[in-house]
Amino acid sequence: MFSMQDMGSQSSPKSGKKYNRDGKGPSRNQVMNMGKRKLGGKPIYVPSNINDCDWGKLLYASWKGENMMIENTRCPICNNKKGVIRKGMRKNRFGYRQLYFCKDCGKGFVEKDRSMSNKTYNPKVILNAISYYNLGNTLNESAKPINRRFKVNVSKSSVHQWLKECEDTCTYHKLRPEMLKNYGKNENILFSKTFEHNGLDYNFRYHKPRLESLCQGNGFHGLMGYVEGFEKNGCPARFFKDDKNYRCSQLRINVRDFRKKMDYNNACKLAAFALKMCNSNRERHPAVEKFMLINDSSTVACEVPVWFWEKNLGLGVCRHVDLLQIRNKRIYVMDFKPDARKENGNRVASQLFLYASGLSFRTGIGSGRFRCAWFDDQVYFEFNPKECRVGFPRGGNVGSEENE
Repeated sequence: MFSMQDMGSQSSPKSGKKYNRDGKGPSRNQVMNMGKRKLGGKPIYVPSNINDCDWGKLLYASWKGENMMIENTRCPICNNKKGVIRKGMRKNRFGYRQLYFCKDCGKGFVEKDRSMSNKTYNPKVILNAISYYNLGNTLNESAKPINRRFKVNVSKSSVHQWLKECEDTCTYHKLRPEMLKNYGKNENILFSKTFEHNGLDYNFRYHKPRLESLCQGNGFHGLMGYVEGFEKNGCPARFFKDDKNYRCSQLRINVRDFRKKMDYNNACKLAAFALKMCNSNRERHPAVEKFMLINDSSTVACEVPVWFWEKNLGLGVCRHVDLLQIRNKRIYVMDFKPDARKENGNRVASQLFLYASGLSFRTGIGSGRFRCAWFDDQVYFEFNPKECRVGFPRGGNVGSEENE
C-alpha cells in the first residue's frame, strides 16, 4: 500500500491531494477510470481534508478494483454487516461524513459517531472547547477562541451542554473547582518544555495542581520532586545524546510470565476522543497525550524523560515515557500504541518494564507501587512489573533498532 508520502509532487486543483506521476502507481485520472469500470461507474472524489491514511486506503482499493469491505459497520436498515462498503463522502458546513452503501438492500447511509451523535459541530470544536474550559477558563472565555479558530458561532450554553455530556469521560471536572481556587488558570496549570534528543523533539508537560495533589495524597514525594525538577533544572541532554546509551525500544530483554490484564477503561475513551481531533497519523501521540493531561483526573505528566544505568546489561538506558498516571495508590507507566492488540506483547512489556525500573530508581519508590500499561482507543493491557521474570541477553547482544 502506498500513502501520501509515496506519491509525486503533482496535485489535483480540485482536491489539493497529491498523486503519483512517477510510474509507480496510477494518476488521478487512471484511478477514476478504474473506479468507473470496477466500482459502479461513479467517479471517485476525495475531499481535501480527509486524512492521509484514509486517502491511501481508498486510492489503493481503487487501484486494485476492490470495494473495501467494512468489518465493524452494520447497515441500519437491514442490519447486514458483510455487504457494507464505503461509497464516497458527504459534505456539510462543518466537515465531511463517510457514506456507506449496503449491497443487500441497496440503500445508502451516513456514518454515525455514537460518542458524538446528533452534533451540529465538528468533534474538533467540541473537544477543544472542553479543553479550554478545563484549563481554567470560564464558559464565555472558552467559546471565544473556538469561534475565532474554527470560524463558528458557539455560545457558552453550548459549551456547558458539551461539558455535561462528556463529564463521565472527562473526569477532571471533579477536581476543577479546588484546582482553580488554589492555582488559577492557564499558565499556572500546565508546564511545558521541549527537549531535543537524538534529533527528535519531545514536548514534556505536567499538570502542576494535579501532580502536587495526587503525589502528596499518596506519598509519592519522590515522583513529585523528580517531575518538577525538569522545570527548574532541565534534562541532562548529554546522557540522551551519548551513543553508548540505548533507548528502551532498542533493548531486547525477555520478560516472561507476566500476567497481562485486558480491559476497556477510561483511558480508551479519552484516546477515542483525542483521535477525533487528528488529521494524520503523526498527530495521534501528541493529541492523546495533551487531551488526557488536560481532561483526565489521574494523568499527571507526559513525555517524561527517564535514564539510568542497567547493571545487568552494563549500559545506560534512556527514553521518554508517554504518560504517567496516579490512581488506586499506584503509579501507572503508560504507552499509547495504535493497534495495541496487534503489538508484540513481550517487546512492549520489556520496554515498559525498563521505564518502570528507571522511574523506580530515580524516584526512590518501590517497583511494587508501579503498574505498566499500553492502550489504544479499543483495548487496554496492564501488568505488574514486580511479578515479571526477566531474562537479560548474554554476550552484550542487547538488540537492534526497532520501529515503534
